[in-house]
Amino acid sequence: MIRKIQAGDTDAWETLVAKYYDQIFSFCVRRCLGDRALATDLTQEIFLKVVENIGDYRFSGKFFNYLFTITVNVCNNQYRKKKLAQFELDETVLPSESETAVHQLIKQESANELQAALNQLPDVQREALILKYYHELKVKDIATITGTGVATAQSRIHQGLKKLSRALNREEYQNG
Repeated sequence: MIRKIQAGDTDAWETLVAKYYDQIFSFCVRRCLGDRALATDLTQEIFLKVVENIGDYRFSGKFFNYLFTITVNVCNNQYRKKKLAQFELDETVLPSESETAVHQLIKQESANELQAALNQLPDVQREALILKYYHELKVKDIATITGTGVATAQSRIHQGLKKLSRALNREEYQNG
């Protein structure tokens, strides 16, 4: 697909964007403390950078890691430019037929509580946890994306989980 995009195939580009857009946007929302407008802007900037640099893409490693490396760098650059105001994550919980309204509210409250605790973590730990648990990436891939060693990525995940556990006062997050 990348070779087709490099050759100017717009259908292949649209397929690539459709495949990865939601994952990139989701990462940006969490990384931007729930600010969906900013996440939308950053997601567009990320795909613009990809299309501008697709001619230089080297076919070594996973394209997903290449894409997430750009994503992490764009988000980090945004934080360097200015400190964001804290926004509450407003994910909508889609009800299943068996869920009651009370159960939905409890789930939403838990999601908001978790997001608030995530927002308190240092950027590098929040980033590592988002990649690990929201995007289900392996530690090796997280290390590649963040430009660190595997041990550093593991440490960021471990330390982040410990801090989340303390913030939430729950043991269930310690051994995630």
